[in-house]
Amino acid sequence: MNLEKRLVGDIHVLTPHKSLMGGEETRELSGAIQEIVSTAGQPKILIDLGKVSFLNSTGLGALVAGHVSCNNRQGWFRVARTTKRIDNLFLITKLSFVFETFDTVDEALQGENRTQ
Repeated sequence: MNLEKRLVGDIHVLTPHKSLMGGEETRELSGAIQEIVSTAGQPKILIDLGKVSFLNSTGLGALVAGHVSCNNRQGWFRVARTTKRIDNLFLITKLSFVFETFDTVDEALQGENRTQ
């Protein structure tokens, strides 16, 4: 399994353990997000990218789809522990204006100290 799942209160924390490059790990993350969105009333999803070093367009697409799905159900979608490389990718693609990003999982769980 390339994805760790845990529940903290009503927040689903998903931690991929491999880069999100469009393979099985990306499909596993997308499937987990869609499962949460389809079963939770107002889904709250936190993606911990601390163990992800690379992210391509397919991986970005999975994150964007999760964000849109959560927003459509009046939930939220947050990202924590991004690397400098992923921060730069978010900046280049303008997704830094879309995703709520946080330095730590704890800050993301509390919704405090959002990375600008």
